[in-house]
Amino acid sequence: MKNLHLNIYIISTVLLDLLDETEGDTRFKNKLKFHINKTIKELEKITGNYSNDETNQLVNEVWTAVEEKLKELNYEQ
Repeated sequence: MKNLHLNIYIISTVLLDLLDETEGDTRFKNKLKFHINKTIKELEKITGNYSNDETNQLVNEVWTAVEEKLKELNYEQ
């Protein structure tokens, strides 16, 4: 798969955003966020040839597509 590292970075960032939106502060949530943050930091080293603006734009586009698909499937509340 082309740009696999970038794809993982984008999905990790979206997952982190979703976790930030959840209520509560559990040990599981904190551990998950810790590991996702570490993953993102390591992937930033690998995907360093992309600018922050490029990656932010890609993350926003994926996030928008996910929200739209969830609404289409009636999963959005």
